[in-house]
Amino acid sequence: MKQYSFYQYALTKRNENSEIGKLADLIFQDLSFPKFTNDYHTLSDYLETEAMYTQPMSVFDDLFDSYEEWLKF
Repeated sequence: MKQYSFYQYALTKRNENSEIGKLADLIFQDLSFPKFTNDYHTLSDYLETEAMYTQPMSVFDDLFDSYEEWLKF
């Protein structure tokens, strides 16, 4: 199993022409983003309370699901 944080994975999605790519770009620009946690609830709570994140939480859910799948390989 890979040992990468969600933040590190999200950065691999930057510049994609998709909603996930836009979210990844926002995560990269956010200096306060919790970079060292992989906990879904901690991350989703953070995204829900920060005003700069205006995308639906389903985009985060999709990104987090792909992160979990990516960790397996």
